[in-house]
Amino acid sequence: MNLVQIRRYFRDEHVAGWRKMVVVGAVAYVLLPIDLVPDLVPVLGWLDDVGALGAALAFFARDVGNHAAKSRSIPAVSSEESGEGVQIVDAAPIRSR
Repeated sequence: MNLVQIRRYFRDEHVAGWRKMVVVGAVAYVLLPIDLVPDLVPVLGWLDDVGALGAALAFFARDVGNHAAKSRSIPAVSSEESGEGVQIVDAAPIRSR
């Protein structure tokens, strides 16, 4: 996951808005004073923040990775005007040495 992939993820209109807001919500949960376990409780108060942020980052990293993998596979479409219909082929990128 790199910054280019994250930027493409946030700019893609096909990605649901709630998916984009997961990390924003987790950061807000850590920064806002309202918690399930108050930060004044030693150790437990910080663990719920770390858990929420960790779960959100894991979800976000997996989702951005899946989005990047889907955007790398470019479907090839035949011309509809040829009368042969439309055939979608999943093309894998060719790597040269």
